[in-house]
Amino acid sequence: MGTDILSLLHRDHEDLEKGLLTLLDRTKSIGQIRTALDGVRLGLTAHVEAEDIVFSVALSKGRSRASLATLIRGGAEAHRQQELALAALVVTGLGARAWFTRAAALLGLVHDHAAHEEKYVLPAIRELAPDVYPTLAGLFATERLRQLSMLLPSTPVYIPDLARG
Repeated sequence: MGTDILSLLHRDHEDLEKGLLTLLDRTKSIGQIRTALDGVRLGLTAHVEAEDIVFSVALSKGRSRASLATLIRGGAEAHRQQELALAALVVTGLGARAWFTRAAALLGLVHDHAAHEEKYVLPAIRELAPDVYPTLAGLFATERLRQLSMLLPSTPVYIPDLARG
């Protein structure tokens, strides 16, 4: 039996949370923070795009599309809020009080979204799109990798420049 979509999304959510915890760790070096921020940025972007594609496939082939669409729209809005929070964090000076406040807020958004998605959205997809559900893990993994291959890491001077500001 192959990997379930729930396992892949759960791992993505955990990886994002770990990266965000690194951003909140005051003992980390500039290099470690830069690497963690890049991982969060790339991971969140690839996750959001892949999930949107996978969930749209489930929606197009599922029953009770209205209730499924409502759940999926909620997830898309949560992703939009996460992307806005990440954008606010990226332009904040490293070490400033706002840096830690914004990183903690983003961590909260990711955590709440993950819990909601894993508890409500995926079980609904499993129930309302049972024929397509088993294929979603492969589709997600492929699409996430495709998204990552199109993204570029930040330049090495990015975070140190913010730290000086």
